[in-house]
Amino acid sequence: MASKVKLPKASDLEAGVLGVLRELLPTFRVSEQRTGRQATWDLTFTVRSGRTVRRLLVECKSVGEPRYLAQAITVLKLASQQSPRSYPVVAAPYIGPGGQHLCREARVGYLDLTGNAFLNFNGVLVDRRSGERPPRTKARLRRLFSPKSSRILRALLEQPEQEWTLARLAAEAAISLRTAHLVVNALEEKVFLEKRRGAIRLQKPGALLDLWAENYRIDQHRQRTFYSFLRDPRELAAKLGAHAASQHMPCALTLHSGAALVAPFVRSADVHAYVRGDVDGVAQALDLRPVETGGNTHLLVPNDDGVFYRTQVIEHIPVVCNTQLYLDLLHYPARGREQAEELRRQKLGY
Repeated sequence: MASKVKLPKASDLEAGVLGVLRELLPTFRVSEQRTGRQATWDLTFTVRSGRTVRRLLVECKSVGEPRYLAQAITVLKLASQQSPRSYPVVAAPYIGPGGQHLCREARVGYLDLTGNAFLNFNGVLVDRRSGERPPRTKARLRRLFSPKSSRILRALLEQPEQEWTLARLAAEAAISLRTAHLVVNALEEKVFLEKRRGAIRLQKPGALLDLWAENYRIDQHRQRTFYSFLRDPRELAAKLGAHAASQHMPCALTLHSGAALVAPFVRSADVHAYVRGDVDGVAQALDLRPVETGGNTHLLVPNDDGVFYRTQVIEHIPVVCNTQLYLDLLHYPARGREQAEELRRQKLGY
């Protein structure tokens, strides 16, 4: 496993790129050239090995989100076309998987402050991935996938072809305009959506779902486990749904019990459901016995009512929307990934 490249602080990014390149290319002679005032990029370096010489054109970005990387890539690609034997490179404090993919696809090199680096020219290949996110980036992701913010993501992913205004999107997600504005801006930075003349449209639903799934865990919701003497999970689910409806209580199946109604693939005898309300009252009405282990009925108290967004009713039984169902299933240990992938194939289409 490659050792982490020691990169300078963000404020010293431009000053430290030469040292980084020398560490990445120890068998080459790397020297900095003066970058003319007319240049559209930030730094120029010469890389020599014997008689082979290559110029590196480096653009430094203070933020490594895909939106800003795309701008840098456009500048560098034009510059490298006008400068023979040059290779474009982007440098930033942190470049995440989406940004790395964007650079590789454009055949542009990159390096960042956490040890990620990719250079590919003249038979030279440097490919290092640290897998680490700096604290600031982690905090931004937590905010993006927080309970309130994620309401915007559900609305977008459940209706991926829909065009929105900010006001309509905020109303749909039942959040403030300010929160919607912050979330939309963050998604635009990551090039998950585009804004044109006030219209908002999702661009990469699959990539957004993948990033959310990577940062989602079902154990953020409080779970209570019970045992039911009913042998048929479908019958139990129907009784749970009927009781919740009679009490005007938000309720929706999830995990395998929900998937069995939406995209059957994996069999399970357990029932999992989100419930907002008197859980003890539900247990009493359905004759559920609380247990520590060995239960077959699991009632989850959600950390936000967003889990009930676009609840679907199948055979008179409420089930969470397909986006929520996929998120819950993906990391569930009992064949959850298999069922999630089948659900995605059958119902999500991205």
